[in-house]
Amino acid sequence: METDRALELATPPGSPLTLQDVMSSPVYRDLMTPSLAMGDQAFPFDLPLLDPATHRPSGHRVRLSKFIGQRPVALVFGSYT
Repeated sequence: METDRALELATPPGSPLTLQDVMSSPVYRDLMTPSLAMGDQAFPFDLPLLDPATHRPSGHRVRLSKFIGQRPVALVFGSYT
């Protein structure tokens, strides 16, 4: 089947799991399912603040809770490569 071949090609050599293993696993499927809805409070965590000139950690941290009631915050996780 063409889809199976595409999943096989997407798996890096030496990987203990294939992409098909991950996509069919209930554990991984749960991780891919959003558990927050619009308007829900985000989990309390902080992130390193990057220096705008160097894009390296500045030594400071920013907490999402600092923005509660001030303005909306959107977190986007992904690859820009």
